[in-house]
Amino acid sequence: MPIRLQHEAAKLHELSGATCSMFCAIENAETGFVGPLYLKADNRWHRFYLDAGLLFWEEGPEPDPVEDLLEGERYVDLGVVLGVTGQRLADVEMSNSQLRIEFREGARLLLEHGPRDQGTRVVERTRGKT
Repeated sequence: MPIRLQHEAAKLHELSGATCSMFCAIENAETGFVGPLYLKADNRWHRFYLDAGLLFWEEGPEPDPVEDLLEGERYVDLGVVLGVTGQRLADVEMSNSQLRIEFREGARLLLEHGPRDQGTRVVERTRGKT
């Protein structure tokens, strides 16, 4: 059954232990805000973003530059930045307008959606052991 989620607090047990083969985010070069993010785990694409204190997550299509990118935006390869390509997810949890994604080898990404709909920013980005 595909994952479809819209919650202010959630733990995604379905992704625990899944192997990451790709992980990227859309980033606005001017503001530094990110979203949506795309994660390919166990050969399934997941698209997710934060808005109004909620996590929107669904299994879906792969990234599409024609559909995804607006002027001034680009893809950032988080798989390379965090060193998580080929690694297993440990924990994915949303609470208090923050999304925490952790990998078994120590990599961690913490995203937060700002007040008054300012956008999603990276709060913490920790590279895993290589």
